[in-house]
Amino acid sequence: MSRAKRLAIVGYGTVGSGVYEALEENREKVEKLVGGFTIPLIVVKDGKKSRTTESGTKISEDIETLYKEEIDTAVEAVPDALTAYPIVKKLLEKGITVVTANKELIAKYGEELLHLAAENDCRLYFEAAVAGGIPVLSSIRHTLKVNNVEKIEGIVNGTSNFILTKMREEGTSFEDALEEAQRLGYAEALPDKDVDGWDAWYKTVILSHWLHGQPPVWPEEKPRGIRGIDVRDLHLAAAFYGRIKHTAVLEGTSARVEPRFVDADHPLYGVEGVNNGIHVKGSIVGSLLFQGAGAGKFPTASAVIEDIVNHWTNTAEAEPPYTEQRKEQETKEQDNFPYWFITGEHLQDLPDLVSEVRFLEGKEAAVLKCAREDLPDVSGTVYPVSGTLKEGKQLAASPVLS
Repeated sequence: MSRAKRLAIVGYGTVGSGVYEALEENREKVEKLVGGFTIPLIVVKDGKKSRTTESGTKISEDIETLYKEEIDTAVEAVPDALTAYPIVKKLLEKGITVVTANKELIAKYGEELLHLAAENDCRLYFEAAVAGGIPVLSSIRHTLKVNNVEKIEGIVNGTSNFILTKMREEGTSFEDALEEAQRLGYAEALPDKDVDGWDAWYKTVILSHWLHGQPPVWPEEKPRGIRGIDVRDLHLAAAFYGRIKHTAVLEGTSARVEPRFVDADHPLYGVEGVNNGIHVKGSIVGSLLFQGAGAGKFPTASAVIEDIVNHWTNTAEAEPPYTEQRKEQETKEQDNFPYWFITGEHLQDLPDLVSEVRFLEGKEAAVLKCAREDLPDVSGTVYPVSGTLKEGKQLAASPVLS
């Protein structure tokens, strides 16, 4: 009979405590799948805090105890890449498999760490790093083996999605919606990575490596976030049967992270609140939507635990195909529907308009059709359109605002 699996957890905040609690609560089911397991060690930053754990679990502030403990697998659940990197690196060097939800760690150091894991006959798992509890990475790898994934569009940051939903539904300002997100625990005290688009940027990097074995090609040096979006833009979008959503788009290795006008016929249109949604277009299957909780204590813990169980039962998919050398791939965007939703002033005289101009409280909005490189220089905000927006009747029939 094989010995019980031994798991350590590094960090005991939202994710770490969620993993521990969910494993203990579901111990009977997990043990039916993997045999026995123990959690002999949890490493924390502050050992003086009161924590409830089982008698066989030791809590330590000393990171060195982690490297001395005889463990098979470790869950890395610290809040930043800078702290996590040396810990994960040393564990992999010792041949210990690591499971993480740290998207910044994987985006910045994933290639190096995956090679290190391969060299030391262990694994690095990170399903929870993209879209929290939604099993999008394993689903793409396991169930779309024959399909070519032609395009991914995702709402992958629940904080931004919550803020935009609240602004549109209640007419609140960005600042008020952000304050509410922080009060409810959906946004950090320092929310820059979420609202400025970096969280979605990191996840897009991971998706590109997962699919293509190399980083994405970015047209700009940084993402576009939601800071500064006018609530009137959200209401004007509704006049054209759309919603402004913060999206990550990966087509081939060409990537963008930006707010977009999502048409009512698009699968991401109904992804609201703190939910995440990943729209995958496969060459055979067509359109798929993965939707659910993209963050939170137990949704994220669920993804981490599934990685652990898949590893312990030898049912995990093969490593992502990271490449030593960058491949030459077609990176040109294929805009099948090159429409643009524009808000601002004095839009009536713009070329290529395919809609009437709508007005709301001194602001105007319209839709035009042209290639990205032919966009006019306007004093306003330009949103790419996702969806099968049609010219003519649909747009002309949209309600007039006042």
